[in-house]
Amino acid sequence: MNKDLIAELGRRLWRAGGGAAGGDSGAVDCGAVDPAVAERLDGLEAAYAVQGATHDLAVAAGERVIGYKVGLTAQPAREAYGADEPAAGHLLASRLLGDGEPLATAGLFAPLAEVEVAFTLGEALPGPRVTAQDVRDATAAIAPAFEIVDSRWRGGARTLPMLVADNTNAARAMVGPAVAPSASVDLSEIAATLTIGSRTVPGSAAAVLGDPAEAVAWLAGHLLRGGRRLEAGDIVLSGTLCAPTAISAGDHLVADLGELGRITLDVG
Repeated sequence: MNKDLIAELGRRLWRAGGGAAGGDSGAVDCGAVDPAVAERLDGLEAAYAVQGATHDLAVAAGERVIGYKVGLTAQPAREAYGADEPAAGHLLASRLLGDGEPLATAGLFAPLAEVEVAFTLGEALPGPRVTAQDVRDATAAIAPAFEIVDSRWRGGARTLPMLVADNTNAARAMVGPAVAPSASVDLSEIAATLTIGSRTVPGSAAAVLGDPAEAVAWLAGHLLRGGRRLEAGDIVLSGTLCAPTAISAGDHLVADLGELGRITLDVG
């Protein structure tokens, strides 16, 4: 896949996500991207290159990258996309909701809510063989979090390269009150409940590669293969504990992660 095609797909996905709003306003088409153009994606290397193009457009527009997300951490999700491992994306400061801030659905196509454990790193994780224990030792804080995922492809991502090219569906996020890591808290045993009105969605941290810290360790290795690393201060959304759940305007979301606390979100 040549550089011009990578740049073009990156531009289309970036604009579909509202990335050019307020900038090139005279030429912005914020509609979802025609999936027919995904035929040009000839593998994961090209898909991550397109994702990198959206990253570069964000930075050029003044955005600040504050961390990463890990997707496809549950075996059924990987099987659905024919993936051998999880997938990664980047997080932008402008897409992080503040405490009590409602989620605006304008600009989103078919948003889904995920319940996650967020890690804030106190130290970099540069090594080639990062373990879950290394992640625990380097973590300054953990917190309950919502990730709102959304596809910029019309009809959603149908293939793994489509998903990855679209920043692994990263859209919005909210991180709840932080707690200090404790050896007494076994993250793999955390149970979660997502409540949206009368709907209740159960979940477990064991669905996240067996332990959310394992997902962060995977991410460290993934970034290293691309010449990057996790740095102190990075926020990592480690993967959903509950099945991704459709949301709409007027919904009130409550996620209870037991020892890690609760987080709430109103959808505007």
